[in-house]
Amino acid sequence: MAESIYVIYGNNDFLLNLTLQQKIESFQVDPFNIIHYDLLENSSDDVLEDLQTVSFFAEKKVIVVRNIQALEQQGDPIVQQWATYFEKPNPDCILLVILQELLAETSPIGKQLHKFGYLEKIKDMDKKEYPMFVRNLFSKYQYQITDQAIDALLERTNMDFQLIAQEAEKLMLFSYDSKIIAEKEVLLLVSRNLEENIFELTNALLSRNQQKTIEIFYDLVARNEDPIRILNNIVGKVRELMHAKLLIEKGYRQDQIADHFRIKSGRAYYLVKNAQSVTFEILETHLSKLSKLDYDIKSGQIDKKLGLELYLLGA
Repeated sequence: MAESIYVIYGNNDFLLNLTLQQKIESFQVDPFNIIHYDLLENSSDDVLEDLQTVSFFAEKKVIVVRNIQALEQQGDPIVQQWATYFEKPNPDCILLVILQELLAETSPIGKQLHKFGYLEKIKDMDKKEYPMFVRNLFSKYQYQITDQAIDALLERTNMDFQLIAQEAEKLMLFSYDSKIIAEKEVLLLVSRNLEENIFELTNALLSRNQQKTIEIFYDLVARNEDPIRILNNIVGKVRELMHAKLLIEKGYRQDQIADHFRIKSGRAYYLVKNAQSVTFEILETHLSKLSKLDYDIKSGQIDKKLGLELYLLGA
């Protein structure tokens, strides 16, 4: 039975889809015989009919089903129809069930998946595994990428798999002739998004890394970001750190802080780390000075770009 029904689950959408793609490729099925369904959008009857229908012009076909948990809200008759199929699946059809979280064995559909399916959990990567993942991503297409380029790419994409894949395509197209990607190509082609820039800028500012602070600021200005917008975002990050410090003092854990700010666990880790590395007094001093700078700019006492640049240089 397991050869006909696969259950692939994990909370990282990119790795989940990558594994799905690799799994489908391993079956060597004609694209015409690969069908995708989402049970939040497609009817159960349509999917079951397709599962039980022989493939066209081929020995096998692959059917990918997402959101199979929706069946449990459609009543016992529907669940029973699927239970019957799981017990005796079509040998000419490979069913791939995609889930972010594996259904419990106590649920009607979960019981069938555990009993008749081949379960494959896609674990999230440890941060130390990211460089090798990036290297393999490029080597798959016969490209070489330097260690410095990998570090720059991970920093500028904030280790977001989807962004890494998108930027990789851009970098490979740019370096098509040489097949070699160095740090200069990454710095030229991969832009930091504003939120991550401000996050890095604020961290550099608070750790007194003047060179990095100014480098990020000039990068933002070169991309026509308004200095007032940059200033307001720095103020927002300082206030966020102050807020995080108060929550930490109240005993909030990292996961609770992630929920409170509605951010990913990785982002919450750095927020907690940064909040613990700076005193409340330093944050209050920066907030006071930034508020005064904002007033001076808006009252016409100083140019906005010059004023923010001088502040960053003197902080």
